[in-house]
Amino acid sequence: MFDNFTYSSVPLEKIELDVRNPRLVTLKPLKTEVEIVDYMFAHERLGELLEKIASESRNVGAERPYVVKCGNRYTVIEGNRRIATYKLLTGLLKPAKQYQAKIPAITEESKSKLLNIECSIAPSRDDLLPIMASAHFGLGDKSKWGYLGSRKAVYDEHQSGRSVASLAAAFDRRKGQIRDYILEYGLYLNALTFNWSNEEREILEDPSVEFNPPIRFLQAQGHKDKVGIEFDRDNLLIKFNTPYADQKLQHLVRKLVIAPEKGLGATAGYDDVFKDFKAGVKSGESNDKKSGDDKIDKTEQDNNSKSPNLKSGALFNYPVTKHNQLIKQLAKEARNLNCQVYPAAGTFLLRNIVESILKHIIDEKDANKKGTSLSLESAIQLAMSPALSLPQSDKQVLSEFRKAHLDYVNLGSHANIIPNPLRLFSARDCIDQFIKRNI
Repeated sequence: MFDNFTYSSVPLEKIELDVRNPRLVTLKPLKTEVEIVDYMFAHERLGELLEKIASESRNVGAERPYVVKCGNRYTVIEGNRRIATYKLLTGLLKPAKQYQAKIPAITEESKSKLLNIECSIAPSRDDLLPIMASAHFGLGDKSKWGYLGSRKAVYDEHQSGRSVASLAAAFDRRKGQIRDYILEYGLYLNALTFNWSNEEREILEDPSVEFNPPIRFLQAQGHKDKVGIEFDRDNLLIKFNTPYADQKLQHLVRKLVIAPEKGLGATAGYDDVFKDFKAGVKSGESNDKKSGDDKIDKTEQDNNSKSPNLKSGALFNYPVTKHNQLIKQLAKEARNLNCQVYPAAGTFLLRNIVESILKHIIDEKDANKKGTSLSLESAIQLAMSPALSLPQSDKQVLSEFRKAHLDYVNLGSHANIIPNPLRLFSARDCIDQFIKRNI
């Protein structure tokens, strides 16, 4: 395994932290080293490691960091926390202000000893995957990736285009295990698309959240059928086969993850978990609203802001007011397509809806004086310009959509990435109010 590895001293300034590190369990990818170290302070006890290395000099007893060469620089694949501490202690990297006081002061002599690091240089990332998997697959031990981290590692590699067979070889796992990891993380991503209160979402998005109980519950005989969920092991998709399957999954996650009840866990019976489930009513709510009570909770406000009577997995259900046959046809498909099952079709549909509405507005206002051919990007740019008198609220939505989601819908529509429901519904939610006001 190590025949093609080399061992060398590498300047610390040439080593970069890995944005694909499986420990980084985030919905929005971290793009900079500052974002990565801030995450490590918050979730990976980086402050403790800083104190240890400041007092002991390096991480005594730890093996060499594993790196891969990228041009004239290196990416650390195994040993990210150590390299992060070395960079912070030597001043090569500064975290956000709230963490700067956590960095111990060390002598110039100590700093100089950290500026060159003995590394194991692997031929490629793939050569390191079995080593990483062997060291870190687990269910939650702090030395391991954790439940979500291990599954996200496999899921992300699959999303990049890797086959199950190649992942089984790379991670040294059976194909069936690889399928399980992908489906389990897919179920977690589906759960995140539901409407949650701020407090509930904070719990669910915590990287250390125990998401194993609902998975184990669904593995019990007959439970998936009763909930209405299917794990499509051929296409690696989560399918909702009954009208209330999504509500039942949300109820299950709330019961076993967000607000677990004493004595109710992964091995509980179906009737025990769902005895208080009511279709169309969120867990913990009553069917009856007190008359005259004008307090509406955050979750209900979120629901009311979205398309009414929306089918599970659909994009929108707003009535079309514009006299445009194309928009009417796209709106019809947006009401009926289950994008949880068909995220690629949903991504392309969302892109076409936004583009067709923008072009209709531009034509209505005669804002394309030169009659140039417009792409979605150029249509957004024109709509946000002074040439088009859109309300400021619409321009703000378009600005956020362009910044956060335009690349995804373009790449997903043109076969450059594998679309997924989480990214799709995030883009949908961003543009939702613009669609509502302008369709």
